Amino acid sequence: MTTDIGWNREPEARAKPRQNDPRQVFEDAVAEMYRTQERLTAVRARLQEKPAKVTSKDGMITVTLDGRGEVTSIAFGTAKFRRMAPAELGAALVAVIRQARAESRARAIDAYQPFLPAGMDLGKIMAGEFSMTGMLDAAKRRGEHIMAEAQRATPAAQPPARKG
Repeated sequence: MTTDIGWNREPEARAKPRQNDPRQVFEDAVAEMYRTQERLTAVRARLQEKPAKVTSKDGMITVTLDGRGEVTSIAFGTAKFRRMAPAELGAALVAVIRQARAESRARAIDAYQPFLPAGMDLGKIMAGEFSMTGMLDAAKRRGEHIMAEAQRATPAAQPPARKG
């Protein structure tokens, strides 16, 4: 799913407003905000509809998570767990829950990434590896480019002619 809410467009496309009327530009921005809200609601509904379900390689444990990544059920597919030491069973449960959460997180990242500005990696944010400095530097460069384009598009003010 690709979603374009304006942030991911090239700076040149953003630098030229579609209309010169500020009211129309504002109304277009509000309409786009509502369209984005509808798309976000649809993404959230899709994630809630299909829970993440992970089964261990040996088929012994199945963990189900809801759309928010919360464990909703743990099922045992075999009686093997009854013969396991408590620590071994605990480790097996933790491994399957960890795998289910990773898959659930990956689904959420894939679903919501298109809504973020270019260069903002939701996976890195969630892992604590995202650098705001790089994003801010890119935003500054884009802003400088937009300002330069706007200055080129606006004719320089001519000094008034002197009478004399």
